[in-house]
Amino acid sequence: MPPSALNLLVFRETRQQTRGSAVRSALLRELAHFPARPSRDNVMAALLRAGELECAGADAEDSSAHELSQVTNLLAETLLEPESRVDRSRLAKDLAEAVIPDHVLVSPPEGFAYYALHPLAYAEVLSNIAPGTQSIVVIGIRSIGSTLSAITAAAARKLGLNAQRFTVRPDGHPYNRRAHFSPEQADLVRQSASGDATFLVVDEGPGLSGSSFIAVAEALERAGVPREKIALICGHQPDFDSLRADAGPRRARRFRWLAASSPRPRPAGADVLVGGGAWRKFLFPGEASWPASWTSLERLKYLSSEPSANRKLFRFLGFGHYGQKVFEREERIAADGFGPRPTRESDGFASYDWLQGRPMAAFDLSVTTLERLATYCAFRAEAFSTEIADLNVIERMTGHNLRELEIDLPVTLTIERPAICDGRMQPHEWLLAEDGNMLKTDSGSHGDDHFFPGPADIAWDLAGAIIEWQMDEAQAEVFLEIYRRASGDDARGRIADFTIAYAAFRSAYSRMAANALAGDEEEIRHRRAAAAYDAVFEQLGRLTVRP
Repeated sequence: MPPSALNLLVFRETRQQTRGSAVRSALLRELAHFPARPSRDNVMAALLRAGELECAGADAEDSSAHELSQVTNLLAETLLEPESRVDRSRLAKDLAEAVIPDHVLVSPPEGFAYYALHPLAYAEVLSNIAPGTQSIVVIGIRSIGSTLSAITAAAARKLGLNAQRFTVRPDGHPYNRRAHFSPEQADLVRQSASGDATFLVVDEGPGLSGSSFIAVAEALERAGVPREKIALICGHQPDFDSLRADAGPRRARRFRWLAASSPRPRPAGADVLVGGGAWRKFLFPGEASWPASWTSLERLKYLSSEPSANRKLFRFLGFGHYGQKVFEREERIAADGFGPRPTRESDGFASYDWLQGRPMAAFDLSVTTLERLATYCAFRAEAFSTEIADLNVIERMTGHNLRELEIDLPVTLTIERPAICDGRMQPHEWLLAEDGNMLKTDSGSHGDDHFFPGPADIAWDLAGAIIEWQMDEAQAEVFLEIYRRASGDDARGRIADFTIAYAAFRSAYSRMAANALAGDEEEIRHRRAAAAYDAVFEQLGRLTVRP
């Protein structure tokens, strides 16, 4: 079976149950800090909270969903009118009148949290809608579609169109989703279709399958909407041939797709795009030494155009509260001397001084390096400790990926020091500055994004350091002993299982990235990385790993 046929797990489920009142309180706090004329960042922060709350209410099929959508609508209109005043009393009244479910499921919208997808880009797409359109119905695909549909409908109303909206969450197998309308939604679709309305389906994707977009478009067809009246607004132009939904390429091509691809807002001084792996040009002597990168899933990055001595790096951390928690972690890391200090910028970015130095490599491993790695792990275990009920999700990911790779290694993970791990302990993620200081870069986000592990035992990072720095048995023993002295935690009894779990994830990650970047030089780098992780299994079990 070819590598592309492997069914591997690298993305984790990020939806979490929380109290509905806590989500509402967070939105009220955002509104309480509004100045008389709030900035775009102020409004964005509140809008994303409102979209979260609306989505949670809709998922719970709660009667509050309509009132919550009005809050999202008002904030979307405010984002489109940057000089307008915000009627905070009206927003607070709408929020107070909404009966919030006791418990709701909330997940970070990936585009807002990780990929700098700006909702204003969806407003600009409306210029591509057929002239003469007087009425539109916007269908947002939850979760992120709650916010995106509000922006799209608000932009349509600003153009003088009659615009209504609702949201849906397709269900079923990821490659064969089905969309269903409530009776009220079905009535709106039928009435609007008879009135010659245009229907816009909005979401961030399409993802690997395209199944959710296709499911909603086909549900509209079944409800009597002519295909030419349906447009799918997405975050990027789809590669139809790569869509993995059942008969995905054929089904997707039946519909009109519009990409919200206008230039994304960025801070002043962010001049030179170095995302998508381009940052490597500035740090490595040649492409032969470049580390692998899943270029399409990197966070957006820019450099300033100043001379290198004054240059700054700008990196997208996330809009609103999604980026705030990353920023706070990086501030703490910098305060303890382990990383560069971030400066808050607009539009979800932070900036950093461009440090003079070089990325480290496995040949830099020394007792001094072991001490720095170990004390960093001890620092994270204390500074970013968290609560985890169990590690069953990571165990299931590990077992699944090992079965797909036809590796028979039992794994039992235990929790001793739960924390938000770093998740990226590779040598090139460390910078050896000109003054000899060893600094961790990109330290705030990876342990809490949509990839595994999420919150885990700090042994995940310990295992990562052992594997990535190619420590031999003696070096690993010294490393773990330094960590024990710094933290009071003896990880030796659980490190073997975490080594297997880490390698199972990274091997799967490298294979999926290689498949996603097939035909590119990046594919070769990821195939090489996968082989290196496979060697870990061969050392542990003397196994031949499935290619």
